[in-house]
Amino acid sequence: MFKKVLIITLPIVLVLFSGCSNDSDTAPNNNKNETVPVEVSIIEDTVINRSINLVGTLAPWKEADLGAQTTARINKIFVEEGSFVKEGDLLFQMDDTQLAQAKIQYDVAKDNYNRMEPLYERGAISKQEFDNVKAAFESAEKSYNLLLTNTQFKAPFSGVITDKKMNEGEIFMLAPTGGAPSIVNLMQINPLKLEVSVSELHFKNVKIGQKATLTVDAFPGTNFEGSVNKINPTIDPATRTFNVEIKIPNPNNVLRPGMFVKAKLFIGEENIIVAPRSAVVRMPASNVYYAFIIENNTAKRVTIKKGEEFDEFIEIKSGLKSEDIIVVTGQTNLKDGSLVTIREGGLR
Repeated sequence: MFKKVLIITLPIVLVLFSGCSNDSDTAPNNNKNETVPVEVSIIEDTVINRSINLVGTLAPWKEADLGAQTTARINKIFVEEGSFVKEGDLLFQMDDTQLAQAKIQYDVAKDNYNRMEPLYERGAISKQEFDNVKAAFESAEKSYNLLLTNTQFKAPFSGVITDKKMNEGEIFMLAPTGGAPSIVNLMQINPLKLEVSVSELHFKNVKIGQKATLTVDAFPGTNFEGSVNKINPTIDPATRTFNVEIKIPNPNNVLRPGMFVKAKLFIGEENIIVAPRSAVVRMPASNVYYAFIIENNTAKRVTIKKGEEFDEFIEIKSGLKSEDIIVVTGQTNLKDGSLVTIREGGLR
C-alpha cells in the first residue's frame, strides 16, 4: 500500500516545487518498473471421492403394532419393554377357551381321518365316506390354526419390544371402525435405515449399493457404515428432491431409532482442479472470488468459481486450468498487470 501512495503523491510534490527549480527532470520515477515479490504454486489436477453431505434421523428397518383380530381377554404377556426377541418367539397369549374347544374337535377329526385313510385305500369304505371325513378334518384343522394364530401371537421378525401398551387380564377390544389398539410394539433395529431427501442435481450420480459414512453425536469420533438400498424414481416438484434409503448394519445394537445422524454419501471418483485456500480472494461484501496467475512475469487477475472446500484446498469450477501458476502469497500488493518476481524458494 505504501508504493501506491508514493505514486499518487509524487506528482503533487513536483507541482509544488516546479516554480522553484528548473531541474524537474532530475526526479526519476523509479517505481514504474518495480516488481512485486510473490510466492506461487502450480495448479494440478487431482482425483477426489465426490460425496454428498446429508442429515436425517435413524428409523427401524421394520416396525409392527401387534394386537388380536377379535375382542378377547389378554391371558399372558411374555415380554417387557426392552426385551429382545427372535422371529417366532411367543409374545402374548389371549384367552384360550375357544382354542381348547377347537383343539378337541381338531384332534377328533384327525383321528377319524387317520383311521379311515387306510380303509379307503383297501376299498373298505366308499370314496364319498372318505371325502366327508377328509373335509371334516381339513375344516377342523383350519379353524384350529386360525384360533391358534389369534390366540398365541409370535414375533413376525427379530427385534426389540419398544412399547407394552396393555397388561395381563385386560380386555382387548376392536375399535368400532374395525381397527384395533396394539398390545405391544416391535421394532427391528438391525439393520436400521436412514431416509433422506437428495437434490435432483445428484439424481444421475446416486446408485444402488453406493457406500455412506455416518456419524452420530452420541458416539463422537466413531464412524458407521451404510449403503444405498432404495432410490425413489420420482422427483418431488415442490422441493426438487428425491428420496433415498440408506441401509445401516447395526450388529451390536448400539444405534437406535430416533438418533440424529450426519451422513456422507460417496458418489464416485472425479478429476478436479484445486487451488490453495490462500490463493483465493473474496471481494468485500460480495460472493465474487478471484486469484492472480502469472504469465510472462506479469500478474493477471482472473475471476473464479469455487466448489467444495477440502482442508487447505478449494475446488475450482472455472477460471483456472491445470499448469497455471497461481500466486499464494503477496497478492495484496498486486493489481492486474503488475510485474512480479518469484521469491527464492517461493514455488510451492
